[in-house]
Amino acid sequence: MPSDFLRLSCVLTGEEELDEDLAGEYFDRLHAAYPSELDALVAGFAAIPAELGVAARLKELLDADPRLAKIARQIITVWFTSQFTRPDGSSDAGTAEQWKSGLLWPVIHAPAPAAVPGRYGYWADRPVERPGELEG
Repeated sequence: MPSDFLRLSCVLTGEEELDEDLAGEYFDRLHAAYPSELDALVAGFAAIPAELGVAARLKELLDADPRLAKIARQIITVWFTSQFTRPDGSSDAGTAEQWKSGLLWPVIHAPAPAAVPGRYGYWADRPVERPGELEG
């Protein structure tokens, strides 16, 4: 997995740090479905000088090429949900561990569906409220 894919993923997701092992898994899955598009996007991103406003330059790159914009959307989707859509329209769902690692769950403050967030019977206990949550 190119290190540029990990950096690209950070820019696309807005996350400062992403799991390197997961990045390798996602790169392999996406590359199997979109080899030329992913290679072109990673190469185009790698060519953007860091000091020139990377996010703005990446947007220009994506606006100029719909193929690259499509694979960028798939990268975002895979990081947030562990899933993406292949070129033929079928879905690549990933593993259960990837599903649990989705960036979506912390954003919405919920556990991944079908993933147990605690011991058996945890649902019988009232959740502990965190300071500042649900004030209103």
